[in-house]
Amino acid sequence: MTYTQVGKPLLRTDAYEKVTGKATYVADIKLPKMLYAKILRAEYAHAKILAIDTSEAEKMPGVRKVVTGQGCEILFGACIKDQPPLAVDKVRHAGEGVAAVIAESEKQAEEATKKIKVDYEPLPFVIDPLEAFKDDSPIIHEQNHEYCRVPGYPPKEGTNIFHHYRQIKGNAEKGFAESDLVVEEEFYYPLLSHVQMEPHGCIACWDSEDSCRIWASTQAPFIVREIVGHMFHIPFANIKVYAPYLGGGFGGKSDVSIEPMVAYIARFVPNHPVRLVLTRKEAFTSSLLGRGMRGKIKVGAKNDGKLVALKAELFYSDGAYGDTGCNVVTASGFVATGPYEYEHCEVDCYGIYTNTPPVGAYRGYGHPEAHLMSERMINILARKLNIPQAELMRKNFLSDGKVNAVGQVIRKGNGDLYQCLDEVEKALFAEPLPSEDADYYYGRGIAGFMKTPMMLPNASSGAIIKMCEDGSFNVSISGIEMGQGCQTTMTQIAAEALKVPVEKIRISKDVDTQFSPYEWQTVGSITTLRVGNAIIQAAERAIQKMKESVAQISHRPVEDLKYEGELIRSKSNKNFEFETKLLALSYLSPEGHGVGEPIETTGHYYIPGVNFPLPEVGGGNCCGSWTFGCEGAEIKISKKSGEVTVNHLAIAIDLGRAINPMGARAQMVGGMMMGYGAALMEEVLFNEKGIMKNPNYNQYKLPRLSNVPEKLTVKLVETPDETGPFGARCIAEHPAISIPPAIMNAIVDATGIDLFEIPIKPKELLAKLGGGQDGDN
Repeated sequence: MTYTQVGKPLLRTDAYEKVTGKATYVADIKLPKMLYAKILRAEYAHAKILAIDTSEAEKMPGVRKVVTGQGCEILFGACIKDQPPLAVDKVRHAGEGVAAVIAESEKQAEEATKKIKVDYEPLPFVIDPLEAFKDDSPIIHEQNHEYCRVPGYPPKEGTNIFHHYRQIKGNAEKGFAESDLVVEEEFYYPLLSHVQMEPHGCIACWDSEDSCRIWASTQAPFIVREIVGHMFHIPFANIKVYAPYLGGGFGGKSDVSIEPMVAYIARFVPNHPVRLVLTRKEAFTSSLLGRGMRGKIKVGAKNDGKLVALKAELFYSDGAYGDTGCNVVTASGFVATGPYEYEHCEVDCYGIYTNTPPVGAYRGYGHPEAHLMSERMINILARKLNIPQAELMRKNFLSDGKVNAVGQVIRKGNGDLYQCLDEVEKALFAEPLPSEDADYYYGRGIAGFMKTPMMLPNASSGAIIKMCEDGSFNVSISGIEMGQGCQTTMTQIAAEALKVPVEKIRISKDVDTQFSPYEWQTVGSITTLRVGNAIIQAAERAIQKMKESVAQISHRPVEDLKYEGELIRSKSNKNFEFETKLLALSYLSPEGHGVGEPIETTGHYYIPGVNFPLPEVGGGNCCGSWTFGCEGAEIKISKKSGEVTVNHLAIAIDLGRAINPMGARAQMVGGMMMGYGAALMEEVLFNEKGIMKNPNYNQYKLPRLSNVPEKLTVKLVETPDETGPFGARCIAEHPAISIPPAIMNAIVDATGIDLFEIPIKPKELLAKLGGGQDGDN
């Protein structure tokens, strides 16, 4: 099929506003009577709060109110209600909010927090998930088993385990008995920070006891509305949540983070907007982290390379509160096998309380952790079986008719892993690998990946289309633009569906829960699929309304009319045509009466047939969409320092249909560099007291422009998905998934050394190589 707008490179529709500084973020918003909040943060990883004295702070200039959690009985959460707005009887991680000062300026509020005195009784703390998993570990939530939670998130009473997802296919022990080779290993994926350019920000204003307005840097304005409504037992209709531009999310602004706390403290100063924008340090210590997993995996295979059985345990360090991490735990279980078919598998994933900041969604949502294990194991198996890794991958790839670990039968429309691997091999092996020399080892590595969105079975997206009198269209959606380019993609989808130039489409910039269509959350890389389908549905309804109006006007059957964007023509009379813009507000006939209705339509879409995982064995039809791909890396390793330099990163992803190839390529490059950072430098560190050691840009190592490889290859494979808009499927998180195992596999290729933990530290690698003393951690 030939498209006029889809598949064409289009400059981002939000580019001008952002490069000129016209784009509005939460920190830019100024409101009448606005007050400012600063938070006193806990300096202990785990401690009882014996007393809080706020008397001196209350006397400070400009202070309107000092709020603590003392006496607060509110607990919030979407799946597990386990978190208070401010610490009540004890703190569970360093950086947790203990008290809030509301003042006339940020500086006044900051100075007043220094006057608050808190008497603590330190308690034993635990950071490592395997230590927290033990029965004799310090208990972080004594009420773990008493919390209100939705079904399917079982805790283990008397422990730090707040969620256990178990998934079984076949009989793993039988499979291992039938295997010719069985390999077991343990892996570590550290806690990471999202490091969005824009720190979290929120403004809340209570106009009355049961009416609240909130402005938030959030990926989930409707979830914020729901949580706040439940917290204060007020109608959701009385809560307006505004979401302006978002300066980066990566999952760390999905669900909720600081919004419940800001809504809680603002209630003490009614009719005043209260603003809190986190500092960079607070964004590290007091919002959400990502990843944090220790894993054990056992894989069995036949001598010919056929994969037979897999058993995996993933232990997640999910921080002081579990609500935002529980579904990450489940999602990792869905994909613990990697993109391969196993007849038998047994997977246990544990969400575990630890004395660290809460963990939430982070680009990939449990998939990178699982793939670190699966893709390293494929490499290890291949070498032990003396089979080329690519051959072993091809022999076991999920493809049309095969059954994945959750029990779903893969369709052709899910994508073509074989072509993806072909493309990565062509790019990566186009030239001979340099031979080892006096200074460097050289190597190449490959890895596959698959990704499914984690979501509620009824999670839906909406769209509203309004035609203007000149034939242009306003399209209202609630997918959040956070740098990923969704407004541009939706512009192209709307233009294609309505058969008009992109210049005639205006996508809404902000989201307002009172007026915007419902959107569960902008997460899971699902916006193109769900919102795109909602737009197409709304466009089809708009076109049908236009044809029905013209049928009335021209006394022709609807079936005789053909919509062509700016015109509607007759199939039977080539001389008949009608300008569609005349229908925008309903047609005014020459006789002076109206015909038809204004062209305003809605569309809604959710993925049909998706269910919660089965209760005892997990799996089932719990995954609404799949995207497949492969990644590769070429590296060199300094014999003097152990430093790994990446010369080439490659990805081939089957995205179904590239709506905007230029935007898709940018997503792939950005995602690969996030995977690069995880593999080689990023890690949240804690000192002996459980306090974060590196909550700033100077100490938390991030990829810089100087780290970008000399060569980046992006191949967009297109196997249309019949369920997606114009065949497109989900792609945003995917490039971050398998770069770490690809780099680790390249290190094996270069040196023969297997690594099982990231980030890869030069000094430790050098020690394994038996090298010099100049390494740099």
